Amino acid sequence: MKNLAGKTVLITGGALGMGRSLARLFLLEGSRVALVDIRKDDLDSAVEELGRLGEVVSYMCDISDREKVYELAKTVSSEFGTVDILVNNAGIVKSNPFLEKPDDAIEQMIAVNLMAHVWTMKAFLPGMVAKREGYVVNMSSAGGLLAVPYISDYSASKFAVVGLTEALRQEFKIEGLKGIKFMCVCPNTVGTGLFDGATMVKGTKLLTAEQVTEKIVAGIKKNRSFVGVPASVYIVPLTKAILPPSVLDLMNRVLGISTSSRTTKGRPDPTG
Repeated sequence: MKNLAGKTVLITGGALGMGRSLARLFLLEGSRVALVDIRKDDLDSAVEELGRLGEVVSYMCDISDREKVYELAKTVSSEFGTVDILVNNAGIVKSNPFLEKPDDAIEQMIAVNLMAHVWTMKAFLPGMVAKREGYVVNMSSAGGLLAVPYISDYSASKFAVVGLTEALRQEFKIEGLKGIKFMCVCPNTVGTGLFDGATMVKGTKLLTAEQVTEKIVAGIKKNRSFVGVPASVYIVPLTKAILPPSVLDLMNRVLGISTSSRTTKGRPDPTG
């Protein structure tokens, strides 16, 4: 999808962080952008700021609620048109030892980080199928390639996003819908507030939102199916494949991966 001008983009978690940064980049490319979030004040602020760059609208929606997502799709279709590019960016993270994680917190993690992707794709992909063209960008994480202690539910949800995206990419190609592309994005820790309190892994730096979002937009233009940031993310699957678990565990401890998320606080829950 080399030319993004005139494309209609919908971004979940669009009020802050990478969602807001992506919206800015798409607008600069001449796209029309719909921001979806649960944070009203931040949505209003984003629209006020980004509205100077182009056509941008906002919708409040709890994307973990299937029926609300389906209603959102109907509203967006009637008010803003068929979505050409869907960016599943919204996500949450909470750090706890596994046995101390409240059941409802685990369910919420899976609902937001995984099932919301499922509901938005089921809601917006039919419009792309009708046009036989579109792009779905699913945000995963480096923690969806290499599991991280203390955020086991987060890692589980992000591993699932990698598998879901890869399966759909192949399925749509097999079904003759090659014009609909799927991208999975796996960045290291990004300084958007989501991982506040985390300890940086040795040899890594906190990424800015723009370091990730610029690669996403460039990847869409080149029809990429996977974007890892930084480049070292690309070797993670190979490292896991060749190292025995004992050596991999030792490497994780030495680099600080094993304890990097033990003190993660994340953003405050907007629902209180």
